[in-house]
Amino acid sequence: MTQFFETTQGIMAMGAFIGAGGLAAGSLLPIVIRLAKSRINRRPKAEVRNLAMLTVLALDDFVGASYAAVHDMPEFNPMDEGEFAFHVRDPTLALPHDANWGLFSTELSEEILWLSNRVKTLSYALDSLDLSKPGYDGFFERRQEGYAGLAAEAMDIIERMLEEFDLTLPAKPDYYRQREGLVSAIQKAGENNSRRPKARALAHPSGSNVLQLFPKANDDAE
Repeated sequence: MTQFFETTQGIMAMGAFIGAGGLAAGSLLPIVIRLAKSRINRRPKAEVRNLAMLTVLALDDFVGASYAAVHDMPEFNPMDEGEFAFHVRDPTLALPHDANWGLFSTELSEEILWLSNRVKTLSYALDSLDLSKPGYDGFFERRQEGYAGLAAEAMDIIERMLEEFDLTLPAKPDYYRQREGLVSAIQKAGENNSRRPKARALAHPSGSNVLQLFPKANDDAE
């Protein structure tokens, strides 16, 4: 058998075989390259969309928490005028952990990260206020206006990302108008008066579904 390939006919046959194999490989190479590129391109797109969805959900959670916070009426301890409490926690923005923000445009990633930083900064700033001053050093107005403003910015980012990455959030009840409620809160916070008397005037009556945090002033006398 090996003697055949030593003949002229054998050498010609081997050359034809190799040429045919090279031609087939050459025709298949572009197909293989296209398939490899399509897989490479699909992966980043899927990663970007997944990160976008997680980010939108985190922002939406922050908006919901902020909406609840700015509409939360503080309850004051009638036994100690300097003591008060809210019924909901201060809003926090919990972005996806170890996210590759380089998947987004520089402008979008910086906007998201700056918002997260400003949420923390607002919390630190509110903690720095002197609550012993008259009007609690504007604590309630600044808290309400601050979280309402940040939540409104978060909603703007959400709308932009929903359009840019073709995402959809679950529908919310028609009566849950977050943007209108946040705008109203900002306007109220801008008024030049103390929230302290308002809080007392709007104290929840007995029978409210809001848990009373402090005993009434006359409870100890009973």
